[in-house]
Amino acid sequence: MKKLLLALVTVTLFTTISFSQWVSKKIDNGFDTPYYIAYTQDGQDAFLKLENYKGIAFYMGGVYVCDESVGVDISFLVNEEYQKYYITGNVSDNRKTLFMVNDLNSDPQFLADFKAATSIRIRINDTTCDTEIYEFKMTGSTAAFNTVTNQK
Repeated sequence: MKKLLLALVTVTLFTTISFSQWVSKKIDNGFDTPYYIAYTQDGQDAFLKLENYKGIAFYMGGVYVCDESVGVDISFLVNEEYQKYYITGNVSDNRKTLFMVNDLNSDPQFLADFKAATSIRIRINDTTCDTEIYEFKMTGSTAAFNTVTNQK
């Protein structure tokens, strides 16, 4: 019984950890120069992603947004206080990706909060469909940013 309980705790802990931190991954399709991405998931379908494309792009996938352009509230939890930002996000043609920031380097305070945050909450203010709130852990965000930026 103890072994079964320990196994369940281990599986639960592993599952929680696997959805609770930023992960960096090398992409090599065999044609283009290999590059790194970084992502984190909320344990559901939604994920946040960093990609070095004309700057460090910060976007969200695994969502469905009805409007072409939406207001997005972002709250980083830094030192037990929420640092709030409001941006206008652009939606992909298939409505499944929300582009929030084209280059994280363009706003030093936003980047500092991104790196220092323990969690992030994102509210998508979709006027046609529902307003949705997502939350992600930010463990490893600095390392993820550095990996994508430096392409090591």
